[in-house]
Amino acid sequence: MLILTVSSEYDKLVPALSSEEYISLKESIKENGLWIPILCNNDGIILDGHHRFRACIELELKTKFAVREFENKLLEKKFVIECNLKRRQLNDFQKTELGIPLLDIERQLAEKRQLEAGDSIPLAPDDTKGKSSEIVAKKIGVSGTTFERARKIIEHAPEEIKKKLRTNDAHTSITKEYKNIVKAEKKEKRQEQIKNLQVNLPEKVTLHNTEFQKVFIEGNSVSLIITDPPYHEKDLHLYNDLAVHASRVLREGGSLLCYAGQFAIHKVIEMMEEHGLKFQWPMIILHGGPTTAMWGKKILVGYMPMLWFVKGKYDGDMVRDVVQSEFQGKEMHEWAKSTVESDYYIEHMTIENEIVYDPFLGQGTFGVSAVKLNRQFIGCEINPEHFQNAKRIISQVKLS
Repeated sequence: MLILTVSSEYDKLVPALSSEEYISLKESIKENGLWIPILCNNDGIILDGHHRFRACIELELKTKFAVREFENKLLEKKFVIECNLKRRQLNDFQKTELGIPLLDIERQLAEKRQLEAGDSIPLAPDDTKGKSSEIVAKKIGVSGTTFERARKIIEHAPEEIKKKLRTNDAHTSITKEYKNIVKAEKKEKRQEQIKNLQVNLPEKVTLHNTEFQKVFIEGNSVSLIITDPPYHEKDLHLYNDLAVHASRVLREGGSLLCYAGQFAIHKVIEMMEEHGLKFQWPMIILHGGPTTAMWGKKILVGYMPMLWFVKGKYDGDMVRDVVQSEFQGKEMHEWAKSTVESDYYIEHMTIENEIVYDPFLGQGTFGVSAVKLNRQFIGCEINPEHFQNAKRIISQVKLS
């Protein structure tokens, strides 16, 4: 007499029913009996009907079963997976969890067909239509993109996240968790790149009392240039020099944030884009102190434009385009300036140990932010007095 048994391998392929679903199934079997027979192989291993079998055991009911035979183990396992796909209301994540072992089976079956038929015989029609993952995605009823994203989550996410996706938790989604994983991987990769950079800054800070055009910085090494150049009409040529310099020293995905006068915005954008930097977005830094009067234009200026350029495709966090600055007053020193905006953009556009660079160091405001946030920092300042002040201020900064 054939004795039904549960295989742990096949049992893992069966998506668990919720407690409500299982109670409903059990009540149905109790009232109406087991209408759909349990399917097993010649050894009595259950292929389909694991929950029905459990319910019958608990209800002490006799189980009805039917035997299914397959040419090989792969086809048998494929049947187990496809039964669950067809008979259940699964979400895309659950479908992908079944699709991954199905993908491995399809590949093994394709290899088996090749070996049996010889290299001169093509694979079955389905195998020639695209990548195996695309074929499986179509079979399980999800898009190729969804399949690959869910697959990455299955490979890298903690069980807690997978559980939320299985139960349609409203606070997450395949897209959201996929982006979180990709973001984490990018940060990890960038950390490795940072470790391998040839730029070894002493104590993470290097300051140069000279023009930035004369300073050599390793190409493709800087993650963020944040700077406040002189922006009078006579100084606009410096933006062109900055564009040439930034296009060389910025890494792919790195950003340049530079203040610019309202009158010169279009000119600065033209210069930067001429040298390969893409204009990303205009930022607005709201003044925290007295309003500046532009009498010729009859304007009371309430903000400072900061222009954002990117080398390649930006790969940092999402950021706000409006930041409320803070007025520091003159109580501490006459060069006091808010670090609110630089704190915010450095924190969100870079990660720890990446290089932040200010070619127009001034009193060192951006260096203060970089050091507080545990970034490497390079600064250039031509004015000796400003340079000494910057050194003094930055030297007093401690990590946040």
